[in-house]
Amino acid sequence: MADEKVKEVKMGPGRRGRGMGPKPKLKNPKETFSRLIKYSFGAYKLQIVVVAVCIIINVLCTLKGTMFLQTLIDDYIEPLAKGTVTSYDPLLKAILSIALIYVIGIICQFTQSKVLIYVTQGTLKKFRVDLFSKMEKLPIKYFDTHAHGDIMSVYTNDVDTLRMMISQSMPQLLNSSITFMAAPDDYNS
Repeated sequence: MADEKVKEVKMGPGRRGRGMGPKPKLKNPKETFSRLIKYSFGAYKLQIVVVAVCIIINVLCTLKGTMFLQTLIDDYIEPLAKGTVTSYDPLLKAILSIALIYVIGIICQFTQSKVLIYVTQGTLKKFRVDLFSKMEKLPIKYFDTHAHGDIMSVYTNDVDTLRMMISQSMPQLLNSSITFMAAPDDYNS
């Protein structure tokens, strides 16, 4: 057992293995990002518009609900506490109207989630099919000079990263941008 030699797997010319050493630099990150967006959302233009509209409506509903607390206290609760207003009808109408706004926000959030699932899964299916077709055309030498784990990592980790970008990062970026732009000035400070 002590005389056995451990077989070393070569990673290919100049490679130190995935995750080790410096990451490759992109020559033109803006062009790469643009190509990725076109590839991801090219077949789903209508669905992306629906998602964007739902995000906008949801953000506006959330902001309206948050800003309603100030109005609720100043215009309804304070006069009731002072005794200047004795009827609860205006307060009830205001609460029902804000409940309706929240329901609209919930419907938009649900619609956004459902449509985004469809877009994400369709894009990933297309990506995996294209990736597999490309790999089928590669010469045998490619598979001899690259570690099997590196090749499988593209199918698992890289595709999962793309999934997270489409389903989480891009919608959250849009959501945060709209929230920042739509919030009143006293809300941003």
